Amino acid sequence: MDEATAQPSRPADAAGTEADSPPISVAAQQASWDGGFRLVLAFFLSVQLLLIAVALWPACWLTLRCAGWATTPLRWVGLILAAVMVFNYAYLVALLLLRLLIPKPPVGLFPMRPNGKPPREAVVFMLNVMLTQARLQTPWAGIFSSVLVNTFPLHLVYPRFFGPRTPSCNVGDGVLMIDPYFVEAGRSVTIGFGTVIICHIFDQRGLLIKPVRIGDYAVVGGQSLIMPGVEIGHHAIVGARSLIKPHTVIGPYEFWAGTPARKIKDLPPAAGRAAPQADESLA
Repeated sequence: MDEATAQPSRPADAAGTEADSPPISVAAQQASWDGGFRLVLAFFLSVQLLLIAVALWPACWLTLRCAGWATTPLRWVGLILAAVMVFNYAYLVALLLLRLLIPKPPVGLFPMRPNGKPPREAVVFMLNVMLTQARLQTPWAGIFSSVLVNTFPLHLVYPRFFGPRTPSCNVGDGVLMIDPYFVEAGRSVTIGFGTVIICHIFDQRGLLIKPVRIGDYAVVGGQSLIMPGVEIGHHAIVGARSLIKPHTVIGPYEFWAGTPARKIKDLPPAAGRAAPQADESLA
């Protein structure tokens, strides 16, 4: 974001309008942001409790219904495991219904308002971040929910509404995505554990949202950081612990690495499908 974009011109309105109001101080602006963030946290806690309550109801019903059947330790183990599965499935279904009620944030650049307040699109963005946290921070998330959303029938709808949009199974919960609904990945994409993909930048200048696109058969090394607007071509390779700056375009069959990442060399088509050499992956 440049200064011209981040500071829109003020219209010559009559006295007393928002355009003629004095600029808000940095301290007051920070206090406003902190207060708004606390409200978001309180709302997030309420939503999490509601989702857990909705998911506990069928799990408790199943337990009470079948308590008389569980007369041995083995049967109790089976009943408890069934209740845990029902809880996770009900939680994911309730979360999906909540997702349908909250719109996705638009793509683009949204400057701060003249009075120092965040743009209105930031509210929608924070609600979507809350949904992503609720999806990734469910009870037993690494054991159950990450598997359920990738199996029938939830795998037919969850990528569409929560993201990422990809047929690849290797783009899962091992990758931290704050806004996965803006991530698009092709077939047979491999992303290393601990990689972070960010599709937004939110600072004192405003909110920038740009999607990240990754082509077929691309490989991204572990613990890399991919910023908004990045495009990675098919069969490209990104070395481990690389930082891909915003709006970077990596062409097909290219090997990039470093902090910030730079192009190391072109890969021949035959080597594009193979993993990089040990010394290259650590470059």
